[in-house]
Amino acid sequence: MAALTTRFIVNAGTAPTTGAASVSDTAEIGNGVNSFLYYENTGTQKTVTITVPGNNSYGQPNPDPALTLAATTGRLWIPLRKEYDQGDGTGRCVVTMSPDATGVTVAVVRMS
Repeated sequence: MAALTTRFIVNAGTAPTTGAASVSDTAEIGNGVNSFLYYENTGTQKTVTITVPGNNSYGQPNPDPALTLAATTGRLWIPLRKEYDQGDGTGRCVVTMSPDATGVTVAVVRMS
């Protein structure tokens, strides 16, 4: 599992710097409204899933959002919500990719 580094958007309007994704990453969620995961894909279609801890008011596990990252030129911007916090004191969420991470780059982007 790789801990992704958060990049800050600056007034100059720089583009996010991406790095190789892995099948299981962690990302800082910030305050739950100003951070995003940004994915680019040059390979086959992938599924990006965010693990949401805890249960809903009916005692059922919270659903884990699963998003499709299109093949070849796919891009995703995923808001990192405070509900995704794993509750372990790190302020991070867990993100998995299937079937693999071949051809995928990722950045955690935060508005400063």
